[in-house]
Amino acid sequence: METKKFLQRALGEDGFYCVFASLRLQDRRVQKFYTSIDAVLTKAQELDGAGFDAYFALATFKEDGSRKVNNVKQLRAFFLDLDCGPSKDYENQNEAMLALRGFCKKLDLPRPTLINSGRGIHVYWFLSEPVSIEEWLPIAERLKQLCVEHKLLADPAVTADAARVLRIPTTHNYKTDPPTPVGFFGTDMSKPMHIDVFKEYMGTTLIPVPTRHIPAGSNAVMEALLGNKKNTFKDIVDKIKAGNGCEQIRNILVNQEEISEPLWRAGLSIAKFCEDGQKAAHVLSRNHPEYSIEDTRKKMDLIKGPYLCDTFDEFNPNVCTECPHRGKVKSPISLGSRIREATEEDNIVEAPSIDLPNAPINTYTIPAYPAPYFRGANGGIYTRVTLPDGEVTEKAIYHNDLYVVRRLWDGELGEAIVMRLHLPKDGVREFTIPLTAVNSKEEFRKQMSMYGVAVSKMDEIMHYTTTWVNELQANSMADEAHKQFGWTSDECKSFILGNQEIFGDRVEFNPPSNQTIGLFPSFEPKGTLEEWKDTVNFYNRDGFELHQFVVGSSFGSILMNLSPVNCAALHIHSKESGVGKTTAMSAGVSVWGRPEDLVLNQHDTFNIKMHRGEIYHNLPLYMDELTNSSPNELSNLAYQLTGGRQRGRMTSGGNAERYRGDAWKLLSVTTGNTSIIERISMAKAMPKAEAQRILEVKVDRLFNEAEDKEQQDNFSTALNNYYGTAGKEYVQYVITNLDAVKKLIEDVRVKVDTGAGLTSENRFWSAFTTNTIAGLMLAKRAGLIDYDVGKVFKWAISLLKQNKHYVSDMNASVEEVLNDYIHEHWSNVLWIKSTDDLRKQNNNGLDSLVVPEALPRGKLVARYETDIKRAYLIPKPLKAWCGEQQINYAAFLEDLKTKMNATKAKMRLSKGTHMQLPPTDVIVVSCSIEESDEARGIED
Repeated sequence: METKKFLQRALGEDGFYCVFASLRLQDRRVQKFYTSIDAVLTKAQELDGAGFDAYFALATFKEDGSRKVNNVKQLRAFFLDLDCGPSKDYENQNEAMLALRGFCKKLDLPRPTLINSGRGIHVYWFLSEPVSIEEWLPIAERLKQLCVEHKLLADPAVTADAARVLRIPTTHNYKTDPPTPVGFFGTDMSKPMHIDVFKEYMGTTLIPVPTRHIPAGSNAVMEALLGNKKNTFKDIVDKIKAGNGCEQIRNILVNQEEISEPLWRAGLSIAKFCEDGQKAAHVLSRNHPEYSIEDTRKKMDLIKGPYLCDTFDEFNPNVCTECPHRGKVKSPISLGSRIREATEEDNIVEAPSIDLPNAPINTYTIPAYPAPYFRGANGGIYTRVTLPDGEVTEKAIYHNDLYVVRRLWDGELGEAIVMRLHLPKDGVREFTIPLTAVNSKEEFRKQMSMYGVAVSKMDEIMHYTTTWVNELQANSMADEAHKQFGWTSDECKSFILGNQEIFGDRVEFNPPSNQTIGLFPSFEPKGTLEEWKDTVNFYNRDGFELHQFVVGSSFGSILMNLSPVNCAALHIHSKESGVGKTTAMSAGVSVWGRPEDLVLNQHDTFNIKMHRGEIYHNLPLYMDELTNSSPNELSNLAYQLTGGRQRGRMTSGGNAERYRGDAWKLLSVTTGNTSIIERISMAKAMPKAEAQRILEVKVDRLFNEAEDKEQQDNFSTALNNYYGTAGKEYVQYVITNLDAVKKLIEDVRVKVDTGAGLTSENRFWSAFTTNTIAGLMLAKRAGLIDYDVGKVFKWAISLLKQNKHYVSDMNASVEEVLNDYIHEHWSNVLWIKSTDDLRKQNNNGLDSLVVPEALPRGKLVARYETDIKRAYLIPKPLKAWCGEQQINYAAFLEDLKTKMNATKAKMRLSKGTHMQLPPTDVIVVSCSIEESDEARGIED
């Protein structure tokens, strides 16, 4: 028997179909709406395969997103649910089947279609045509009543519930271990019948089911509160039995044969507006002399509302004067009034999220409130307390849904809570408040009012919130507040982007932390995804491979989480304007948010730039115009940036280390008018290590004509209007295809390393290029860009080869290093001949002096004998200079010995002069020092 055929017979033809599912072990629920039965089946099979218990709603609905009775459009079946099991109504399915067979025989009902729910039995009688809830409900109520009369133990909550869900055949019941298949009993389905035919089987004229009574002129808040009310005649009777009820109703029940017709009608007015009013009407009426089903129906049709206590007193005086409820209630119906508590299905709510971009419709599962609080069927907060005398009192606290989602721990701010507020027209708002505010009346009122909670008695909401906190503290651990954007773990299960936590199949609210809250507005999207795609397509042309490469670095940055390298960088330099360096970075960062906020510039300090790296975590770090940075600052930037960590610092005003987040793993792009490596070489002899960490590319002018400038200006303007829409789509694509992404990255890495001949010392270049090319390929597969990635790859390989050639030329010989040292310390060297000294005392010793070519000015670092070209170097200043130049002193000294035959000796450096310096340790090396232009200008 086909499930599709079953659903076609059970469901109406017009409106939205609903699939509901729950994953018990993870406390997850899903509710989706569709316009076709095929879609219902597909989703049910998908959920069943994922371990969910899958259900379908027996009605179709007028509007998408709401499975409420007042949204029901059509029904096409009557149904029963027979529970089976050791603690259920029936011991087993055989016992339930025998009872059902007897019930059908008594009423001469046709054979129903039976579904094995895994433990119980679902019973269906199909209708030949869909009907409205107004036609369906009285008959369903009559069916429920007949089940009671004939002792068929069907679940009374199911039979007349128009919004009920039941299990879908060919799925599984995961409440059993192992899961039990849900299927059909038998191979043939029962034949559909007209509703009038089924009505005849019910055997009597039906009493109309009363509708909810709302006083005229009620405002929206009052209507919401009344919508949660239900009146039960049984509760009125229970109070009468306990001696705390209405004497007027007791009198009508006990003395039916004697009471007046007006008093009888007054009793019916109470029954009509109770949920069990149909049954109550007959209980109140069956012994009255004028009773008949038709007369009872007519009387109830004419009743507009429940009669007041004063009316009862008028019809039957001297009874209400002794009532303990006198002055406390206006009508006996209040004694049967209680709050309609939300069911598991009621707690599945679809609504737009105020906080998330473009207010997407999300499915929210509202948790059970901590006792004594509970949620009304239509929302709101209520409390229920049982008094010592057994009486139950209920009270409305707040008419909207408001609850605590989770606890957060922030190492700097302490504990906080995330709350969720459902506003009827706006949607769902989530917000974070510190626990210190929860325990302060004034601060709590301020916080609640700021986020839209408007009540007169805020202390009741405060007590309710405190109860929530205590409940969560007793049953769950606090979550760590996310202090960085990007991936939440190495497994790449979710990604933090502003106030969004992006999963593969959904987006949840990410509460702010002290570190991230300031950047939340920067990630609010602007424009549509299609508008952004059209904008970045500006680069989709020949000659713009660099710009496409920069955009690719934005996509590739979040792939660095899968790389052994923390960070790799690209520096773009050109002395000319019109290159589009800054605009390319703006285009790249527009994937995630507002370019003018997320691209750092020359006015931002070094510490700010590193702090942003920490906060961005996996997002690309773009820094514009490093031209005026000092060589040492650029060298530090190269090491710290690619190292992935901020420098350790103490907190201001405290003896504690400042918070440092996890190491960042990202791609960075910088720009300037000059090469970073050339700038560093001004302070460092061989900046080879920095060059291996930062790829560099020099670019020429691209835009010359006025027309080109206008295009560039329009492009820049568009980037400031369309941004932040592609990031979510890209992240979800990566999450849902993670295994394929990992394989792609490895395949690209092999091609990059092979194509450019890279080795382990080129690992930073490899990581940048690999993840950028992989990012472009993934973005193209996700439908976000349409660049020719093959051309970009060829351009990148050429760039790598250029950088490799440049670095290979950077290796300086030991002679060059020694020359650099001597030239840099020219004025601190004693330049002198070696042929004479002061031991010859001719002409009063004056002729015996060896006149130096240049006396040292300042601290002496070396002696150089110009005639024999031999240098005597003092080790200490040489070692200090090597440290400043980041040259390995021990390796340099070894090169001097092995390549230039240097030796160690002890000598008096001032020999041959009037200076009387003591002997000192020196390094003796023969070398030819060419005099520089600067040195020639030094005076003797």
